[in-house]
Amino acid sequence: MKHFYLLLVLLCFSISVTAISYTPDQKVLYKKTEQGELYLHAFYPKDFSPHDSRPTVVFFFGGGWVGGNPKQFYQQASHLIKLGFVCFSAEYRVRRFHKTTPFECVEDGKSAIRWIRKHASDFGVNPNMIVACGGSAGGHVAACTGVIDGYDAKSEDLAISSIPNAMILFNPVLDTTKKGYGATKVKGRETAISPCHHVHSSIPPTIIFHGTDDHTTPFENATRFDSLMFKHGNNCMLIPVLGKDHGFFNSSHIAKNNTDDDYNYTMYQSEIFLWELGYIKKPQGWTYNFQSELTYNPLNSSDYHDIRSGLKNSQIKFIKEKKGTVAFLGGSITFNRGWRNMVCDYLETKFPETEFTFIESGIPSEGSTSGAFRLSRDVLSKGDIDLLFEEAAVNDRSPALNRSSVDRVRAMEGIVRHAIVQNPDIDIVMMHFVDPRKMSDYRSGTAPQEILDHESVAKHYQIGSINLAKEVTERIDNGEFTWEDDFKNLHPSPFGQDVYFNSMKQFLESCYSGTVADDDKVSIKVIPKALDEQSYSKGEFISIVNAKLKKGWSYDNSWSPKEGERFRKGYSNISVIKSNDSEGYMSLKFKGRAIGINVLSGPDAGIIEYSIDRAPFRTFDLFTSNSHYQHLPRYFVLDADLSGDKVHILRIRVSKDRNKNSNGTSCRIFSFFVNK
Repeated sequence: MKHFYLLLVLLCFSISVTAISYTPDQKVLYKKTEQGELYLHAFYPKDFSPHDSRPTVVFFFGGGWVGGNPKQFYQQASHLIKLGFVCFSAEYRVRRFHKTTPFECVEDGKSAIRWIRKHASDFGVNPNMIVACGGSAGGHVAACTGVIDGYDAKSEDLAISSIPNAMILFNPVLDTTKKGYGATKVKGRETAISPCHHVHSSIPPTIIFHGTDDHTTPFENATRFDSLMFKHGNNCMLIPVLGKDHGFFNSSHIAKNNTDDDYNYTMYQSEIFLWELGYIKKPQGWTYNFQSELTYNPLNSSDYHDIRSGLKNSQIKFIKEKKGTVAFLGGSITFNRGWRNMVCDYLETKFPETEFTFIESGIPSEGSTSGAFRLSRDVLSKGDIDLLFEEAAVNDRSPALNRSSVDRVRAMEGIVRHAIVQNPDIDIVMMHFVDPRKMSDYRSGTAPQEILDHESVAKHYQIGSINLAKEVTERIDNGEFTWEDDFKNLHPSPFGQDVYFNSMKQFLESCYSGTVADDDKVSIKVIPKALDEQSYSKGEFISIVNAKLKKGWSYDNSWSPKEGERFRKGYSNISVIKSNDSEGYMSLKFKGRAIGINVLSGPDAGIIEYSIDRAPFRTFDLFTSNSHYQHLPRYFVLDADLSGDKVHILRIRVSKDRNKNSNGTSCRIFSFFVNK
């Protein structure tokens, strides 16, 4: 049985499919054409008022520009109105009923966006929060509203933009040439309305769902479009759905042979996308209170907190100096919108007279090792930090990073020690987020090793920590919510983000509950002896220009992936040194206790052989479990037990061998890092 706490959450965030009738509230005429009138099928939230200013989603059905029906997206519209959206499923001209071409489809899509924006105040719509959404040919229509210039109806006011503010695309037609779909239907003008051929900067944020086995609109088109979007600096996320063919996203309500699993998955990911854009928000004044909203004895978040030395210094600074600098260091769970934004809002509310500076330094896929070496560049270089939130437990478990306990302790201690040395009155909060493997460990009676490693550092330096992994596991086991329906993923749903924040808020409330006296002063932390003298507490980068290159190695001042290859945003058109030739080598002189390389580990990542100070060569495989999917930046420590008092020489050559899953033997280094 769902308890009141869960029921309240699901009013806004549930995506379960129920056997109900999906019927629009109204059909609104938006365009008259020679071939007939076109209507928007409107869906309104229960508490809707025309005086609102709500986000809206406009759906465009699929059908190859030949047929189709707005009913295809009735279920999605009925779901999204529960989240506060106004939704429209649009009619547009198609060949079967109107004897038209794909060009008229694109014109009608633009007309629908423009009409909604023009009449936003009549329908409670925010004209700056219009999302175009569609599947297949409807995905093409939606994409064209954001990508293609022209094809506007001459009778309309072109001063009103027909460009949406965001796009959600399901197996869309993105290439109308022979490489894609529909070339015969646009014969002679194959690239005119082909999104892949018109990508430019300033395209709205986009999420694409595409089956990897799509035999109608090739998956390669989606990867190419995604890569082009990144190259032009646009916000685009492609979500490949493994083994799925065309139309997988339709629920059993539309496609009787489909299950609801893929529908639920795409709707969940769409919610996350809309949450990150700020289109889904908690209702004003809505807060979670575990103590009062459950009908039985709930667990208490404080049982998962170790306050240790607390946060008194930051409290004194926030109140007395009325200024505060707060930094967030971690991976994608810190990078994504959610708990971090809520913590910022909480601090501004808790200390209303304080002027805050927030430093957001989460980078997807990165753990404590990268955090230790980029801490100075990304955080400490921006001034004295009063409060630092640090997380790495999820990525430090990642097989792709291959971290040992020794490396995790050295890295986490490096972060903590470096931060305290730079600012001895800093307050630090360490957080351990949840993933399924940590849940399995706790249920078997074993604490996850990465959390034990990080906790050894937190205890040694007496900094506070929040064990959200254990808390979420035990709340689920206590029947308060479920992973599958509510929390969803290690990148939490909006529901899960609130669970995280509720615990953090209670931690902060406990730390900031006392008063600050007039004579209270910040205390300088006494730095204890290091747990590991080789900890990465003096990490810094070395430029690739310091390397000497021999046969087979070269500089590339503007490396970019091949057309259609995915890459992490920010890692195209960058300077690298590279080789795929086993005949030559590169060398680097450095001074430090540890040496590592920053590489782009992609589908063609090779195996390197390296030697330090002419010792026998050792091998290191640059291909990771995620390399097949895209070019990812990786921090690889080659040796961390060197003498810091002497100059060392690193030599690297490419091995003739290759990982069986790699399609090449490439090595691309964009930086070196050392621990002094």
